[in-house]
Amino acid sequence: MKRFIPLKKYSLYITAGLMVVIIITLFFLFAGNRESGNERGKLKGNKDIQVTLEDKQEKNDNDSSSIFVEVKGAVKKPGVYSFQSGARVEEAIRRAGGFTSKADTLDINQAAKLEDSMMIYVRKRGEIERATQTQTAATDIPSDIEKSQAVNVNQADAAELQTINGIGPAKAEAIITYREEHGEFQQIEDLRNISGFGEKTIERLKSELTVK
Repeated sequence: MKRFIPLKKYSLYITAGLMVVIIITLFFLFAGNRESGNERGKLKGNKDIQVTLEDKQEKNDNDSSSIFVEVKGAVKKPGVYSFQSGARVEEAIRRAGGFTSKADTLDINQAAKLEDSMMIYVRKRGEIERATQTQTAATDIPSDIEKSQAVNVNQADAAELQTINGIGPAKAEAIITYREEHGEFQQIEDLRNISGFGEKTIERLKSELTVK
């Protein structure tokens, strides 16, 4: 019986050794899996960050390519609209609801490219003519004022006549003398009857003198 005791003793040592080996193996396996999981998590995190940065960059690129254009005048929906760079005027008109029935499209180049901060104004038919007439009327107003400010040779005294460039004291007295002797002037050209008033002088004074 005593011969079996050492064998039993060794079997205990072997069993204990196997358990230690198993524990160590499991430890390294667990540590390896944990490290691998951390590495995969880190790679995934880096990938997510990269994707986020790429999306953000793409969004910024899209925003930088956007332009804003105002469409007004004879369109159905005037307003400010955003477009991608390279869009055409035709698209802006379409976004604004299209032309109204009164639109004058002659000066609208619908094939032109849009630019940021651009303003597209569609005139109504006849608007140019009305603007021209208004401008002409406005131009005529100073002429009426000038006529009202012209010196009346039939009523002005010597001092008033001398305010006209080219009429001095001698010519002023000559005009008054002629008026007293022959009556009122019927037209500015009657000044040629006075010495010192030639054709060129009278032509120049027409805008500054009146007989009314």
